[in-house]
Amino acid sequence: MPLLLALLGAAEAHPVDEVVQGAYLTLTPAGVELELDITPGSAVAASVTGSLDADRNGTVTATEAGAYATRVLAAQSLTLDGTRARWTLRDVQVPPLGNLKLGSDTLKIFATAPRTQRSGVHTLSYTNSYAPAKTQRVANIFLKPGGTLTDRVTGQTRSADLTRLTVQFTTGRS
Repeated sequence: MPLLLALLGAAEAHPVDEVVQGAYLTLTPAGVELELDITPGSAVAASVTGSLDADRNGTVTATEAGAYATRVLAAQSLTLDGTRARWTLRDVQVPPLGNLKLGSDTLKIFATAPRTQRSGVHTLSYTNSYAPAKTQRVANIFLKPGGTLTDRVTGQTRSADLTRLTVQFTTGRS
């Protein structure tokens, strides 16, 4: 019986009335990579799919997907040591609209922003202001080794509403 109750509790935990966004930032020697996963709950899916399928024909073209991703990226700000970085859209992966409407799939946006890797103490600040409906956010930082210098995260903080992630890191020889 406890197992059944645990499973029922887990099934009810899926937020049908929220858009869940996971931002996965990877610090590389050449820049910052972003994978933004957007999973709308079934009760709010129209807030995403309506903007995604602009002509409302039930099919998302590459042009529509690119336009949507560009709008979403405009709501993602990144600063490195106080200087705003610009995102470049790399790819957008759109699952079938029916899956998004059911809240059973995830749309993925991939982008990059340039960075100059240099020794010293640095600060990265990421803000996600995209909110098509009630939204839950998470943001995490990852490191991708390479080059002659190595990055090491020394601290990170998140705003109370989880829209902002600030990361302190050092870059130096390993």
